[in-house]
Amino acid sequence: MSPNKKSTLVLRVYLILSLLLALDCLLYYFKFISLTGYYSDVVLYWLWFVTSFVVIVMFWKKLMAKLLLTGIILTIVLSILPMMIPFYAWILSTTSLGLLIDKNLNENYRAQIVGYSVMAPPWLEVIEKHGLLEKRILKSTDYQLMNDDTNAKIRFAKDIIFRNETDSTLTLTLFYGGPNKTITLDKTTGNIIAIKPN
Repeated sequence: MSPNKKSTLVLRVYLILSLLLALDCLLYYFKFISLTGYYSDVVLYWLWFVTSFVVIVMFWKKLMAKLLLTGIILTIVLSILPMMIPFYAWILSTTSLGLLIDKNLNENYRAQIVGYSVMAPPWLEVIEKHGLLEKRILKSTDYQLMNDDTNAKIRFAKDIIFRNETDSTLTLTLFYGGPNKTITLDKTTGNIIAIKPN
C-alpha cells in the first residue's frame, strides 16, 4: 500500500471514529442513549484518542495536526488547573476506575453503580437494552434513597438483584449483606415509587 493511500485510510478511519464519538456523546447528553455495555463507550473513546496521535504523527507537517496536538495538550492542562476535578472526571469516565458494579439484571435491563467525580458520591443507573444501543431510565443518588438507615449508601452495595417487573414498574434490591434496600421505580418517569428496607 502506497504511503498516500495509507494516510488517506487512516484519515478516513479517524473521521469515522470522530463522528461516532460525537454522535455517541450527543445522544447520551440529550437522550441518555449510548452504545451497549459500559466498556463500548470507553473503547470507542480510547480508539479515537490513540488514532488522534497516529494522525498527528502521520500529518505532522500540516498545520491542523499541530493544532490538534495543541488542543489535546491544552484540554488536559486546563482540566488539571481547577483542583484536577475535570481531570479526575475524565479519567474515571474513560476507564474502568469509575465503575463499581456492572450487573446484567435480565435480557432487557442492566444496572451499574458508577462514580465519575471526586466531589459527588457514586450513583445507581438502571439501563434498558435495545440491541446495539441502550437507554438510561434511572439515575439515583444516595440522597434519593436515604430513609431510616443512613449507613446503607449506594457506594457500599455489594450486588444489585432484580426482583420483578410490571408494565409500569421495576423492582430491584441493593444487597449490602446486612439490611438491604428494595427499590420500586416507575419505568416511564424514572422516579422512585417506594423504598423498603429488608
